[in-house]
Amino acid sequence: MTPVYLQRSALDCALGASLEEAASNLLAGQQPQGDVFKLHEVQEPRRYLNATGPAGSLDERLDRCLAAVLGPQPQALDDCLLIVASTSLDISELEALTRTQQGFAPGDSTSLDLLASQLCQRWGFAAAFTLNTACTSAANGLLYGARLINSDQYARALVLSFETPSAIAMQGFGALMLTSPSGQYRPFHPERDGLLLGEAYAAVLLGREAGDAPLARLLGGFSACDTSSLTTTREDGSHIHWVMRQALKSAGCSAEQIDLVKLHGTATSANDEAESNGMRLLYGEQMPALSLLKPWLGHTLGACGLSESLLLLKALQLGPLPGVSYASEALLPFSAELQRLAADSLLLANFFGFGGNNASLILQGCAQGDSA
Repeated sequence: MTPVYLQRSALDCALGASLEEAASNLLAGQQPQGDVFKLHEVQEPRRYLNATGPAGSLDERLDRCLAAVLGPQPQALDDCLLIVASTSLDISELEALTRTQQGFAPGDSTSLDLLASQLCQRWGFAAAFTLNTACTSAANGLLYGARLINSDQYARALVLSFETPSAIAMQGFGALMLTSPSGQYRPFHPERDGLLLGEAYAAVLLGREAGDAPLARLLGGFSACDTSSLTTTREDGSHIHWVMRQALKSAGCSAEQIDLVKLHGTATSANDEAESNGMRLLYGEQMPALSLLKPWLGHTLGACGLSESLLLLKALQLGPLPGVSYASEALLPFSAELQRLAADSLLLANFFGFGGNNASLILQGCAQGDSA
């Protein structure tokens, strides 16, 4: 794959209302507390990590995210494809409308394609494309954007991803016993008890040139569906291992060249087990530095491929990554110490979706000040 640059980016999440703020808070160890909701299934409290940016409608939040990337008066976008990646769609707004109307009408719902079409018309993009592949949605958005740029169909692509706080997601994940009763988000801990969901709005502009403030180069990646199960991937890690190897192959690099692996790390039993096994198949016991970001953001579902990638890349530009407090007990060899890596480190980022869609990205960060 011919590399493409992540030229400009934006993030509003539980750690901060901007990418810079979120990365700074991550490095400072400022763990978000979130809000508490009641899980109806068992009448117990659960935590949700809300984004910290200004409140508003979904349209307003998405427009702010786009403006942060493109500027309030962007250049013509007739050479730029818009890719919208999400699992939440307009569910949060539909739930609020249903409460107001005391009922639901099918015509109230806005499809993801319609939402993307409206953004396309409002901002003047050349075309719009949508993706909903569970937790790999945004990661697949990056891969598709790079592929369409490489095929000369578009000069640029803007990937926009979001996850909103909806009752159906909170209650649904809770009913599946996937959310943490303790409120402690501890992927790969022997006593992990589930995930915390999180809200996020993220965007990035992809192009062949570095631009004025590049965050990274996307060197390669791979995505595939494990059809062995309707809901998850093989716990022996074989499919995850294969996806990571194919991603490395597409980028023309080896596993030994990777400086850091950003793990998917949901803290659910089967997913952590599968990823642990996949990592051991790829590396044995001698692994590069390992990073976890969901404890800081929550699991942002369809947005995590972008929210976590952007946060990691910006944090590497600013300083050492935080260690894992329970490193000595974890299923994988984490470090409890600060991890000092160069901003231009080679990264493998994993995203494994509900339904067995698995994706890995190969990224190389850019130091602050790098430009074309």
